[in-house]
Formats: sequence, C-alpha cells, structure tokens
Amino acid sequence: MKVCIIGAGKVGLEIAKRVSQDDNDVVLIDRNGDKLEAIQEKLDVLTVKGNGGTSQIINSSLVTESDMLVAVTSSDEINIIACMKAKKKGVAKTVARVRDPDYAYDVLASKAEWGIDLLINPEYAAATEIAQQLTLFLPTHTEQFGDGKILLAEIAVDDVKINIINKKLLELDFFPESTRVVAISRKGEMLIPSGNDELLSGDRMFVVGNLKNISMLCYRLKGRKRRVQNVMILGGGRIGYYLASKLDSMGIKAKIVERDAEKCEELAERLPNVLVLKADGTDIDFLQDENIKDTDGFVAVTGFDEENLLISLLAKQMGAKQVVAKVSRPSYAAMVERLGVDHAVSPRLITVSEIVRFIRGGRLLNMFLLPSGQAEVVEIIVQKGSRLANKTLEKAGIPNGVIIGAILRKHKAIIPEGSEVIKEKDRLVVFSLGNYLQKVEALAGSGG
Repeated sequence: MKVCIIGAGKVGLEIAKRVSQDDNDVVLIDRNGDKLEAIQEKLDVLTVKGNGGTSQIINSSLVTESDMLVAVTSSDEINIIACMKAKKKGVAKTVARVRDPDYAYDVLASKAEWGIDLLINPEYAAATEIAQQLTLFLPTHTEQFGDGKILLAEIAVDDVKINIINKKLLELDFFPESTRVVAISRKGEMLIPSGNDELLSGDRMFVVGNLKNISMLCYRLKGRKRRVQNVMILGGGRIGYYLASKLDSMGIKAKIVERDAEKCEELAERLPNVLVLKADGTDIDFLQDENIKDTDGFVAVTGFDEENLLISLLAKQMGAKQVVAKVSRPSYAAMVERLGVDHAVSPRLITVSEIVRFIRGGRLLNMFLLPSGQAEVVEIIVQKGSRLANKTLEKAGIPNGVIIGAILRKHKAIIPEGSEVIKEKDRLVVFSLGNYLQKVEALAGSGG
C-alpha cells in the first residue's frame, strides 16, 4: 500500500516509522527541508519538500497514486483542504488531524461532505481516555480487548497492598488462574519476562486476563476504588475544556484552574456548570485552600510536561486519590513509573494508535501503544487459510519479542499455554516489542 503523509512533525514522523515498518511505501511531505533530510537518514521513506495543501502537491502523482492520505500538519485548515482535494483526485482513504473544537464539530458532523474518512482530534481523544481512567471501576489503568471480555492491566509494584518486590513471578501464587504477566516496564525499557524474573522497585507489570480474574487481581493488590465525585483540572486548554465538559455530562463535579484571565472567561461562558478559577495551580497554599486532600481526581494538562509531572506528584503527596498527567515525550512517560503518578496520557500516542490502526485496516480490531511507545498491543483475527490455524502456540512460529497473551474464541476468553491450538476466527491479543508485529499479522492473514 502507498501512504502519503503530509506533516513531518512528531506525529507524522511516528506514523511514517510504524507504517514503513509494515512494508508500505511511504511518502512524507513537509515544508521544512532540513527536517526531511534528517528523517531520510533514519527511515526508509520518500521525502518531498512542499506545502501539502497546494494544488501543485495534491495534483502530483505522489498524492494521486496513493491509496491513503494522512494530513497531520500543525494547521487544521491545511489538513482539511488536503483531504478534500485528495478525495476529489481519487485517493481512496483520507485522514485529518483537526484540533480546533469548532472545526472538529463541524467536520465530524458531515465527514463525507468534507472528503474525510477518519477525523482525529488528539485533545478530545485524550480527554476521553482520562475520563475513562478516572471513572473505571477498577483501581488501576486497564485497556479492553475482545469486546471487553479481555483486560490488560498496568500495575505499579510499589503501589500495592502485598509486598511483591524482589519476588519471582513464579512465586506470586495469589494470581488468579488464567492471568499472565506479558511485560514489565523497568526504567523506561520494556521486557518480556519469564517466571524466574524478579519484580524490582519502580517496575510496572502488564497483566492480561479475563474481566473476572483481572478484577479479582486488582482488588487483591489495590483494594476497591471509591467512586469519583469531584475532579480538579490544572490547565484550561483544549484537553481541560473537553474533559470538564465530559465529566459534567457524567454528573461529576469538575473545576478548572487556569492562569490566563481571558481563557477563564471563555471557559466560564462555555461551561456554565463548571467552576473556573483564575489561579496558579502549582501554588501549594492554593492547593491546600482548595482541599486537595479531599479531591477524588487531579488532572494536570498544561502545555508543559515537566509542570504536569511535578504538580501531579505534589497533588498525590498532598492526598489526591487519583492523579493523571498529560505527557508528550515518551521519555517522560517512563518517569511516571518512578514518580508515583497513577496515569500518564499522551495525545500524540493516542493519535498515532488510532491512525495506524485505521491504515492497517480490517486486520486490526484494536490497538494500544504503551506509554513509552516501545511496545504495542493489538487484537487481530486468524483468517481462513492462515498458517497459524490448527497449530499449537509453541509450533506456530511466533517471533521472539512477541507474546500471544489471550485468545477470544466464541465469546470465551482464554489465556493460552504453549499446547493451545489456534483456530480460524480466533481473536488474538498480541503483545509486541519492536517491529515484529507485521510478521504475526502476516501469519494470521489469509494465506499467511
């Protein structure tokens, strides 16, 4: 498949990297020639200097002969125009990143008229993710697969009721049946463990299992989670706005803390049921005056990763029950493990996950990029004629760096052993390091 990406920023670069690893032909267009030269040295992609919204670029064979166009420049207008023009030129699928709330609403209401097949609003997607984590009944970050029947839980080993530090995985006899530790995040690196691996302070383990057993494990390790009734949001930007609006619609009291007076006025006008405070949310006296110790949820979504991480840590130490920080840099996401922040949310990784899943198409039912960006978890279907079908896991030729953590078969969740026979139409939840995933997808595909 030929994919044309307009915009070589951090999102465009990450998409190009992952899509090119899937053996697709990738064209990357950007105005910045120096940036493109640096990219050309790292990735096997064709780079073109130019304005992706102009007819000169859109009418060129680079675009018209593409199967898909992805517009992720910093300009909503260029992204929309590029998709509209490309669609008229016969490009089959188009994707646009649109961040402005008014634009996003208008385009989402009539995507077909705008010539856009997938619209992604990173800030809205991040707000949705944060709201889900705050209100989820389980006391830890989880991702759902297999129509909600399979869960992947992220558990910080320092933040549990039972001492599991310096214990080998095979010694953890309190784990329910049909659960498996598929990965450990340690000092920013992702590891696929064996039973003899020990858990160390600062580790975060990723455990897969069915809904019942993951719930049981989380309650044993962390206790039951109280219902969120109030949330303080630091930062009145787009994520803060979307999140406050979403929480308000769920009957949760939200307050936004923002330094900028003009932004406060706009937020108060748009969100009549939300308390908007003009204040410095990093001030300890202010947090104490606002009874941070009685806050069910504290969310830091300013434009600065460092500020979000540090104030989230402070809020946690002052008694906030759940703490979420927005981070953009993968290296900072890894710091969450050591700082004690409950969740890190990256609009960039959410955007990349959604767009890459769309590009890969029907092969992927679901996709989740881990916060560090070093690993991904996907859900794929074993097609008729696949080389995986009717083979045991141990003889299926699964590459190193890959674990099939769970199987959904006829609505039943299975945590497979090596002797488990894979069947056609099985839905596999696959954990992958590096760029091994396309090999598994090829095995699972028809005639793979």
